[in-house]
Amino acid sequence: MQRMIFFTTVFTTLFILQLLVLNSFRKFFLEKNYDKKKINVIIITIILFFNIPFLITILLKIRISDIPELIKYVYVYPFYIYMGTNVFLGLIILMTKIIKLPILIVLLIIKRFKTIKEKISKFKNRKEIVKFNNSRRAFITYSGLFLAGYAFTGTGLGILNKDSYEITKQKIKFNNLPVNLKGFKILLFSDIHSGPYMNEETMNNYANIINNLNADLILIPGDITNSTVDEAISFCNSFGNLKSRYGVFATLGNHDYFSNPDQIEEIIIKNTNIRLLRNQAEILNLNDTHLCILGSEDTRDSGMGNNNIIKGYIEKTIADAITKSERLNINFDVIPKILLCHKPYVFDYISEYNIDLMLSGHTHGGQVIFASIGSSKLSIASAVSKYVGGLYTNGKSKLYISRGIGTVGLPMRVNCPPEITIITLE
Repeated sequence: MQRMIFFTTVFTTLFILQLLVLNSFRKFFLEKNYDKKKINVIIITIILFFNIPFLITILLKIRISDIPELIKYVYVYPFYIYMGTNVFLGLIILMTKIIKLPILIVLLIIKRFKTIKEKISKFKNRKEIVKFNNSRRAFITYSGLFLAGYAFTGTGLGILNKDSYEITKQKIKFNNLPVNLKGFKILLFSDIHSGPYMNEETMNNYANIINNLNADLILIPGDITNSTVDEAISFCNSFGNLKSRYGVFATLGNHDYFSNPDQIEEIIIKNTNIRLLRNQAEILNLNDTHLCILGSEDTRDSGMGNNNIIKGYIEKTIADAITKSERLNINFDVIPKILLCHKPYVFDYISEYNIDLMLSGHTHGGQVIFASIGSSKLSIASAVSKYVGGLYTNGKSKLYISRGIGTVGLPMRVNCPPEITIITLE
């Protein structure tokens, strides 16, 4: 049920953006006096060709990795490029309409007054205004064609390069870090999304890369699967033998709750050496120096702000850590603490608990970055939260958000490559 809700939401969004784009092209060709019936037939054919097979794959739960290569090249890849282009152009059209809406409403009200309406009509028919409007239409037309070409090219490259990962090296300073932990290397990767867009072959490649990096500790903050329990089996087949000096720890993300998190946990426990933390903590003894790893649960909603349920999970996790530190006669306030929490939006809240470092994913770093202006990046994720990707600081606490290695919605990344992160403690 959750899987259907997720894909229905995604498909509805894509369909609306698609209609906005196709309707704009329809108007363009009608203005050029093309045959209306032919244009309508072409648009309906495009909609049916790209949308019906997509719906069939969802309803029949067909995995993209199981589709023959010929069909992938004939239909699947063109579908992704087509939809990706529609997303880019559709968002631009939607924003333009939202910006123009207040002006249109004002003009609509003004035109109800006959005298004003006549004056506006005379003004618009003036020679210099007609000339300006013709130039403006030409500019908009050529700009639209340029944007369409840019979107098509960018989407194509984004799909082809979706697995072209980067290894990011990040030094993070802890307050009062014990000497024994200086130079300690943590490998972070997240948002695998084992499933339609992440097959075992690709995951095997990532697993080999990760093992060859010889980290002291491997941490995975959620979204192991995309939407079904059986995707956990594929994940385990590839990442079952991850190796690091002090173990592998993970938490679940919102996509892991689309199906059954308890079954996913059972599969991971039986088939891997990964320690799954569900509102639990583990205190590691590293050469007589202690490091506390905390892992909190998640909820299946995407969530863009402070979630009281997740706050409650964090409180349970911290309570478990305090109990275990007391048993070991360790001062919880003093030992270094790392929290795995899939969504980054509660960072301001956790800084109250003197957590040294919070590691998150979820945002994919934006996944599709439309443009970069200095350190600011224009994406859907940045429009809803200030926490998108990279390192953030709040008081004594730090947050690092991984771009992840998987994708959702469409299997594409633009200006936002997958990320494996090596964090060195200082």
